[in-house]
Amino acid sequence: MKRREFMGALGGAGLLLATGTSLAAEYREGQHYRAIQPPLDTGLEDGRIQVVEIFWYGCPHCYEFEPKVQAWKPGLADDVQFEYLPAPMNDVWALHARVYYTAEKLGVLDEVHQAFYDAIHDQGRQLRSESAILRFINQRGLDADEFRETMRSDAIRQRIVEATEAVQDYAVSGVPTLVINGEASVSASMAGGHDEMLEVADYLIERARG
Repeated sequence: MKRREFMGALGGAGLLLATGTSLAAEYREGQHYRAIQPPLDTGLEDGRIQVVEIFWYGCPHCYEFEPKVQAWKPGLADDVQFEYLPAPMNDVWALHARVYYTAEKLGVLDEVHQAFYDAIHDQGRQLRSESAILRFINQRGLDADEFRETMRSDAIRQRIVEATEAVQDYAVSGVPTLVINGEASVSASMAGGHDEMLEVADYLIERARG
């Protein structure tokens, strides 16, 4: 490589380094994200980074955030594991969390997840009772009897207990919230918006690689 080409490449690298440093400096704990102290064990093997989205199906902000998450997830590196955590903060939220975990257990989450969001926010359906939810499930061409029995099972009750404890451990006060590797959380109010949430999450993921 000629000296001029080398210096040009070096200058470009220097610009990238400076930009990255500036970007990282813009994200401050307590301003753009919240540190979790002490950090929580993710249960993943070393080298894996966990990203958890805490949400509620009835939340309009979660509904607006979901397409952005769906567009963002495919770009995550192989060492990142994305998980949803439905927040059972009251009886209705817990009922909706049961829908999520039941659909997951029955292997029909892809058929239920977005459709449940759409039914509430696009179609104006309340879906705040078991009977309303089972009508929705039946209309999706799924086995409503199996869904009801699974929703009522001890396994799903235990998942709700675990989700409640996790939300408390994360000290979440609103949704949607992203928790990165059990170490930090970010919300739209802290980051400045939904797009900014994902930018801060990218930074926190890189920081978790350490």
